[in-house]
Amino acid sequence: MDGHGPELRWVLLRQLSFKTVSRMVEIQYLLEALRSLISPEGLKEEKAAERNQSYYEKYPEDIQRVKDIVRFLEKEDVKLPSGGNLTTLRLRQLGMVFGAHGYIDYVHDIILRFTSDLYQFGFLTRPSLAAFDETFPFDNMVLYALLHEPCYLQGAASNWSAHRMIENFPQFQNTSADDKDPIFFTGEMIFRDMFSDYDELIPLRETADILAQHSDWPDLYDEAQLAKNEVPVYAATYVDDMYVHFDYARETASRIKNCKQFVTNAMYHSALGHKSEELMKQLFALRDDIID
Repeated sequence: MDGHGPELRWVLLRQLSFKTVSRMVEIQYLLEALRSLISPEGLKEEKAAERNQSYYEKYPEDIQRVKDIVRFLEKEDVKLPSGGNLTTLRLRQLGMVFGAHGYIDYVHDIILRFTSDLYQFGFLTRPSLAAFDETFPFDNMVLYALLHEPCYLQGAASNWSAHRMIENFPQFQNTSADDKDPIFFTGEMIFRDMFSDYDELIPLRETADILAQHSDWPDLYDEAQLAKNEVPVYAATYVDDMYVHFDYARETASRIKNCKQFVTNAMYHSALGHKSEELMKQLFALRDDIID
């Protein structure tokens, strides 16, 4: 906070992996209460294919390991400690974490544990399944799954957008253990089948379908208001962010008056948590206007 009494103004530090949409709405409707907005997260879009390529370049032996796990899952019904089902789709969702610092190695560790189990015992052990289970928040954060696509919408239905759009990307089509191409992990995407795989999402499948078919969503943005915004905005834009298309990030920022960007190819989406000191130094330098 800055100031006193009627002059009191807020400074917001926002890390919203539940979409930049919220941040833009804050700027539009809270102008009188905000002094500035510091945004350390990128503006969302998808670069999952590139991160898959980086993963398999670093761990080429995992091409066969992943196929061995998929081959096992095609034959066996595997229950997770949470009560959900370990399917090929759910295994591929490990790619959701590729956009964070260090998580390519994390996924490799999970794959290595699974194949070590299979090669030694012929089944997946509970400790390995528990480690996998802890990767995903959806049983504890059902609104994330329900609203991930709807929170983008203006006057249109999602109709399970990720499920439809992924068909346009051939590199994600291979789910067979017998194909010569690697099996790609998916990114931050919500699929209808997830409401059959996650124990807490199963009762919400009908609700998810209703939200996916609903089209009467109001406008999120007032571009005229954003163009005359008086709230200083200091945003980090990550060139290689898996969740953010760099060109879209720059275009979005250009439409917001008083928006300054710190642009870097040395950080990823999770920089606020993994490179906090370095990132905040840059953002506060923007705020203090000390960059020469």
